[in-house]
Amino acid sequence: MRGGSVSSSLSTFIQLFSNKKEFLLKVFATMITQLGITYYVMMNYPHDVSSGETKKNTRPKINGRMWLLFFASLAIIFTMAVVPMSIFAKLSLFTLFSGIMGIMMSYSMQYVDPIIIQTAIAGTASIFASLFVFGALLLTSGVVLGNTTGLILLGALLLLIVTRIVAFFMGDYTETARIFSVITLMLFSLYVVYDTNRILQKDYFGDFVTGALEYYLDILNIFLSLVRYQHR
Repeated sequence: MRGGSVSSSLSTFIQLFSNKKEFLLKVFATMITQLGITYYVMMNYPHDVSSGETKKNTRPKINGRMWLLFFASLAIIFTMAVVPMSIFAKLSLFTLFSGIMGIMMSYSMQYVDPIIIQTAIAGTASIFASLFVFGALLLTSGVVLGNTTGLILLGALLLLIVTRIVAFFMGDYTETARIFSVITLMLFSLYVVYDTNRILQKDYFGDFVTGALEYYLDILNIFLSLVRYQHR
């Protein structure tokens, strides 16, 4: 019986991916492309380092340009979420968002050891792959994650954001940064499982850009959490 159960689960797993393969290929191709854009911009965006400020163990300052980019990125995400548009228009906005994220990350990554960045990339890939498989296995085992799970994760995310903002303005952000990094890593690891479960449940009426964006945000936050945890 046990062998038959394992065989049945494996068959269900393979069948699920077979049915979704075209949609998943579009999701992953889009996600990888957008991550590539962010990485390229992050590593190549020019910065003025003529001030002689030492990069090691230095925190980037949040200036007016950073705030502008931050609010622009929020506006793009909001527009993509609520405004009906074609796949091409949504993909164009996604590409713009990826470029903006690359610029924003370049401000902080210039202070980080390249070895830490490489380690974080490898760690992010391993975590994502493992949790993607786990999320798929949950669905094939009959575990369907619905809106209740999504609301719980959203509540946890909002609480994390508020807590980080409060800690930042209280002046103890540096001391608690590693704790927040671990919590963020755990939260977005759960998001990978949740998003995988949802994406495999339905194909968003063919909207592969939305699926790619969800994974993109998960991966970006996992990567940043790993970098912040290692960087002091």
